[in-house]
Amino acid sequence: MNKQILLLLSLVLSGFLFAQQSVARDSPTNAERTMSTIINYLNHYPGDEEKKKLNKILGNKKSTSQEKVIATALLNLQHSATEGDKRKLSKIMSDSSSPQAVRDLAKIIHGLNHKPSDGDKNLLKKYMW
Repeated sequence: MNKQILLLLSLVLSGFLFAQQSVARDSPTNAERTMSTIINYLNHYPGDEEKKKLNKILGNKKSTSQEKVIATALLNLQHSATEGDKRKLSKIMSDSSSPQAVRDLAKIIHGLNHKPSDGDKNLLKKYMW
């Protein structure tokens, strides 16, 4: 009987831990929030203050490789993303294992022309806070 209780407790605890990881990832990371805010207020290209924030994302060990690709694409932005950055963003967009926020940011930057659309801004607000 003790083994059954221990097994049941282990299963419940495991389920709780996996559920917590899933719920926690539904929240945007600091890098995703920062980039969402930058994109939301973007006009043609990021300014000096925004570039400092993007460089911090690039230098942060906690930033994912995908977040770094997005930050780099924003740094390289001149009215729209470069062709090389668009190829990298396309890979992120099509990677179903990527967090939704990352895929959405990649898609917005990939299609960006001078500034985000009203639809893009509505989506970005979901990740800004």
